[in-house]
Amino acid sequence: MAYPVQADPTAVFGRRVLAVLIDAALVLVPVILLTTSHFEYLEVKDLPVTGQEFCDARLEDRGGLCANFEDVDDRVYFSDGVPGSATLLFWGATLGLLVLLQGFTGWTIGKLIAGIRVVREDGRPPGFVKALVRWLLWVVDGFPYVLPLVGFIVGLTTVGHRRVGDMAAKTFVVRSSAAGSPIVVPGLTTPPPTAGAAGPWGAPPPDTGGMTPGWGQTADPPSATSAPTPPPAAHAPQWDEARGTYIQWDPAQGAWMQWNEALKTWSRIPG
Repeated sequence: MAYPVQADPTAVFGRRVLAVLIDAALVLVPVILLTTSHFEYLEVKDLPVTGQEFCDARLEDRGGLCANFEDVDDRVYFSDGVPGSATLLFWGATLGLLVLLQGFTGWTIGKLIAGIRVVREDGRPPGFVKALVRWLLWVVDGFPYVLPLVGFIVGLTTVGHRRVGDMAAKTFVVRSSAAGSPIVVPGLTTPPPTAGAAGPWGAPPPDTGGMTPGWGQTADPPSATSAPTPPPAAHAPQWDEARGTYIQWDPAQGAWMQWNEALKTWSRIPG
């Protein structure tokens, strides 16, 4: 029986852009509304100069914010700066969404809508520390800040589609159906090694004598001049090229099991 080649689960860059736009809107729109609610305004007809000249002079003298809308409603709007409440809202929403929520669940509101997740190499949510590292590295990925060109170019062109923050945190952004199982990216991640077919199904893995040949093969005794290679971890999942999925020996059931990607569970291999 032929098995399909596993697709790259990180090929979701368009969805990532959509998710970023949604998350940015969720954070910035309330912040902008709160900031503009503190604006004062003057009618342009009451000014001795044009609206633009008023804003230029005010910003040079006092700083803060000033917006000239004389072509829209004949007013100029100004304030002494961004209110503290808007600043707290921005940082609180950013940390809550991108670090806490994303760290413990793997998704933000934007990613949930776009059908993608942030995961570790084993497919689980990244956790607080990795999510924090990803967020802090926006200082690099976000350059030149008006538009995050570094993160866009690096994520679009690298194997695994990882921006700098993902590389530092060792995380992947994948389609939601790939979350929960080990992430296999062609050309980047290495599945557990197998050389040859497994032994008879229903039989435990052979004793390799401390070597790591393929299942069903007999290991040559180590030479007197070289130390034996350590065996793989007991009952560790390993990649089966023929089946296109992971397999492992289950001592409790005395049988070989295979990973079912659709059901996200292990099932007995018939035979």
